[in-house]
Amino acid sequence: MKEISQKKINDKNLNLHSELGAVSQDELEVLKDSFIEGVPFQYLLNKADFYYSEFFVDPSVLIPRSETEYLVDLIVKRHKGKIERVLDVGTGSGAILLSLIKHGVGQSGLGVDISFRALEVALSNTKRLHLEDQVRLINSDRLNNVEGTFDLIVSNPPYIKSQSHRELVHPKVNQFEPHEALYLPDDFYTFWFEDFFGEIRSHLAGMFYMEGHELELDAQAEIMTKLGFKNVEVLRDLSGCKRYLEASFHQ
Repeated sequence: MKEISQKKINDKNLNLHSELGAVSQDELEVLKDSFIEGVPFQYLLNKADFYYSEFFVDPSVLIPRSETEYLVDLIVKRHKGKIERVLDVGTGSGAILLSLIKHGVGQSGLGVDISFRALEVALSNTKRLHLEDQVRLINSDRLNNVEGTFDLIVSNPPYIKSQSHRELVHPKVNQFEPHEALYLPDDFYTFWFEDFFGEIRSHLAGMFYMEGHELELDAQAEIMTKLGFKNVEVLRDLSGCKRYLEASFHQ
């Protein structure tokens, strides 16, 4: 298990060098060419706004989106001041975990990710929001290196089937965002989530929230119910689409 610490960060690489006021003419030309090629502006500027904060992002992490922001807002409204320990599985930029901790959901938080580079980005954002004393980050494939139980577990895992769902994905997302955070093989998909929910159950002593694919959530809710989770519900986003799973389990 590798825990990410400040000394692991290469500050030069994570500098917000793409701020428009700090670039040369040559760099502006590169930015312009990249924008014309369709590179998301959040990657060009190395920043994305999410739930009242600005986060560093680069192509090693997903760009945080409004659907995820809505889930964070829902959790904050329901659980602010009521949670001690929070776990974020597949933390990426840290946007979910750090937003929850900053807004009073959890006195301490643990973020895990299989990508070491993503964890470097998450640590950069932890420092930017001055949450180093409350948040730990470790390198882990799902919950393999996680110990203990948590009052709240949240996850935005890869939930797009790499074949049958790919045509529904925006071309820019498919081209520029990290595939390991987006896709799972079709023939491995159901087993992956069955195993994942089993891991969640082993570490949950409270509430679980997950963002997922609207075509798969009902089936996943049935899996969770069979595994013994309680109060399993599929929740909708602001557009009315099925988008999240909610469930509880107590050790």
